Amino acid sequence: MDASVFSVLMDCPCLFWVSVVFNFLISTKNAKKRKRAVKSKLPFAIFISFLPLLTSCVHPPPSSLPKKEKTPPPYTVGGKVYYPLGKIKDYKEQGVASWYGPEFHSKKTSSGEQYDMYASTAAHRILPFGTKVQVTNLENGKKTLVVINDRGPFAKDRILDLSYCGAKEIGLIGPGTACVELEVVGVADSTPVDWTGVFTVQLGAFKEHKNALRLKEKMSLINPSAHITIYETHEGAVFYQVRVGKYNNLEETIQAQREFESRGFQDTFIVAE
Repeated sequence: MDASVFSVLMDCPCLFWVSVVFNFLISTKNAKKRKRAVKSKLPFAIFISFLPLLTSCVHPPPSSLPKKEKTPPPYTVGGKVYYPLGKIKDYKEQGVASWYGPEFHSKKTSSGEQYDMYASTAAHRILPFGTKVQVTNLENGKKTLVVINDRGPFAKDRILDLSYCGAKEIGLIGPGTACVELEVVGVADSTPVDWTGVFTVQLGAFKEHKNALRLKEKMSLINPSAHITIYETHEGAVFYQVRVGKYNNLEETIQAQREFESRGFQDTFIVAE
């Protein structure tokens, strides 16, 4: 028997045994008057009886191909269009960027790292820490690559706070702000590629703690997760931020934000905590 044929038969035991029986019957010499019947009818009958076993050796093709991952559509928050296409590497955004420098140098960032104004870093409200972002100044075309390691800016008309180094590279130091486009180009090894974490909706920020407390207590009747965080601006001013909700994905957070806006809170925005 040819080696390749034998290999195929050994891969399917039931086919192997059918072959053995079939060849045995062919080679058996019976009486002359039964010889033709054995050769022509009995082997065929045996083959038919083993046919169910043969079909069991055949591996059916997969019932269905893997489903293609659906791409969530772009969404709008506060008049700005966001593109979280399922993965943070597909995220793009346009808006106003600012920068922060000496007054925060060596202070702890939201990620736990010390802020280094001479490092290429930035603050963003929702992108995971460790995300690498290319920032393009739309007014002069200059670009810089920064890593997200802080939260902010906490102003509705801003999307990014650059370090002194990042701001200098795109000509932002003089004017202070500029319209930019940011695009995620990579992530650190320890950063998950999916949108994960805890998101919340900021309803307002107050200079007076009593005003923040009043809103927080009012919102606690609707959602017990209402809480206050303290934020210090570049100029040293302190604001008490009222936030509501603890959400595990952006879609749910966006829905909550829309509900708060329908209640009259028009200055809301999403923050990752």
